[in-house]
Amino acid sequence: MVTSQDQPINTNLPNLETDRLYLRERTVADAEAVFAYASLPEVTWPAGFPPVETVEDEVYYLEHVLPKRNADQNLPAGYGICLKGTDKVIGSVDFNHRHADDVLEMGYILHPDYWQQGIMTEACKALLEAGFTQLNLHKIEISCFDYNQASRKLAEKLGFTLEATIRDRKDAQGNRCADLRYGLLKSEWEERT
Repeated sequence: MVTSQDQPINTNLPNLETDRLYLRERTVADAEAVFAYASLPEVTWPAGFPPVETVEDEVYYLEHVLPKRNADQNLPAGYGICLKGTDKVIGSVDFNHRHADDVLEMGYILHPDYWQQGIMTEACKALLEAGFTQLNLHKIEISCFDYNQASRKLAEKLGFTLEATIRDRKDAQGNRCADLRYGLLKSEWEERT
């Protein structure tokens, strides 16, 4: 007898469009565009990983590391963020960790040329909608370091609640900081939409 626990979780997400953005799966062909922001310390360190050193490293990540992580954790492929009318990836928004069958953590990064324009808010809202409606998630979480003010503000703007402050953790550079954990329930999201 097959139970619901034995069946794979739905992780299929279609390409998405918002007012200004086109969200699609990142491919190896996007390696140079992704490298343009994933190699910048001001982007990567606050997001929790070191800058990518070469385009070849980014190719390897897109071709091997990302698909393996997604398969191992049964995660959707996530999205490259493109401005409508272009096919150039300027950032990414995706589910990067599965905490339970119906609880995923989202992450996001964006090229600094596009900061302070509301692009990440727009992209995250689209991912939240897809997560709650198409994947039928119960909860979506965000984790960020306390010094990452932009990520904290975005989580709050999106309606997330600070649920935990894990003190005195080390970030990717080995600096001591707080690891903040935010959560948004589907019912809370439905109230806001």
